[in-house]
Amino acid sequence: MTPTTTTTTTTLGQRKTALMMMTLRKSDRRQLLSRMPRAAADPLRRLIAELESMPWPVADLVDELLAEEVRGLTARTSLELDQIVALSRRLPPVWFARALAAWPGIDRNFCVSLLDPAVALEVKQELVRMGTLPPKVADAIKAEVVALLSSQEAA
Repeated sequence: MTPTTTTTTTTLGQRKTALMMMTLRKSDRRQLLSRMPRAAADPLRRLIAELESMPWPVADLVDELLAEEVRGLTARTSLELDQIVALSRRLPPVWFARALAAWPGIDRNFCVSLLDPAVALEVKQELVRMGTLPPKVADAIKAEVVALLSSQEAA
């Protein structure tokens, strides 16, 4: 008779989360997991246990394993001040407003205050007209802005 094993499928997101959680202290991991619904925490606990049992220094390898993911996440979620200034010079005011709207965490008033008065007025008007962008539209604009900034940095 062969032993039976139960295989549990995990998602890519769960595996990435488990990897990222390996960088935390065990007490912090326990605390985070205890605050999650059991259905979400149990698969993560299993994955973390598997990672802990591996002979490699998984926590030390996480940066390397997820480097591209972290770079992409950073590029999509934040802009540096010099990048914002470069965008304001390169994009027409209407598109600069869209770029600001795509990043809700950016202080729009501060960014607009850096602009020439006529351009600032046009950007403000477009921001009011536009309102909140749908998430997929915001993601598409972010991707275009990141590509534009990358091409500028390469030049």
